[in-house]
Amino acid sequence: MRRLDPPQIGTRDAFRMCISANISPRMRTLLSEYEERVVTAAEAYEQACRTSTLHHMRPAAFAPLPFKKHDRDALIAMYERRMGPHHPGRPVYEEARNRKTKCPMCGVGAVRQVDHHMPKSIYPYLAAVPINLLPICSDCNFEKKDRAPTCYAEQTLHPYFDDIDEDRWLRARLITRSADGRAYQAKPLDSPASWVIEFYVDPPISWDAKLAERVRYHFETFKLAPLFEDQAADDLPGIGLSIEEAFQAGGPPDVREHMEGIARSRARLHKNSWMVALYEALAAHDWFCSGGFRQVAVG
Repeated sequence: MRRLDPPQIGTRDAFRMCISANISPRMRTLLSEYEERVVTAAEAYEQACRTSTLHHMRPAAFAPLPFKKHDRDALIAMYERRMGPHHPGRPVYEEARNRKTKCPMCGVGAVRQVDHHMPKSIYPYLAAVPINLLPICSDCNFEKKDRAPTCYAEQTLHPYFDDIDEDRWLRARLITRSADGRAYQAKPLDSPASWVIEFYVDPPISWDAKLAERVRYHFETFKLAPLFEDQAADDLPGIGLSIEEAFQAGGPPDVREHMEGIARSRARLHKNSWMVALYEALAAHDWFCSGGFRQVAVG
């Protein structure tokens, strides 16, 4: 997960932008009556984000009364229509989507969409709140769905409020298998029947157990392990030549140094990048550095 600066447009400004033009007097009057409730809801939501208590947010406190379905639909439409192309609230949407970054939820995909961290269908007062609108890739948006946390561990990480990149928590390991599918530690010159790169969450001992649970839940919700494995499978063949050159120059020690150098370079930007975890794991694997990289490079 990658940390992002919060949006510059505040809730009240965003709300007023959405109803500033191209709207009927009747609809403007209806929505205006909800302005203070939306601002109050946004403040409560921000506090819950900062204290990791989103699971305590009661949906009834973030929505009109149940019999006011028309009002509920109008609040949700502030995002679905009032932030659409050629509408006055569009800058709010664009500020969220047009971040010059990879998807903050996975760190891999290109940002194509905007996601509600707390679903607008459950929390209508937050439908047009800027800090609830997150840049996201289409795959992560699909995986998350309209989920609301029911306990502490089910709070996916919020890029505007959670910062976990100061500590190393993402690791990888190279697993070699025999013909019967059994995992074993391949030795130099072995030819294992298969191999796999496995990514996993390995929180530092300084972390609170609850934070570790949240990170694991985020990791599983967005299916980051198979995503990173696919990235690794695509990347490794492309550096096969440079690894071979390192091996020819100085054998396993030079291969290890080469892989460690790639990891250090990648860590300068994001120490929990899948590339950092991958190349550190490969550098530590004797079979890989002693020639196994040739088997890995061909897939």
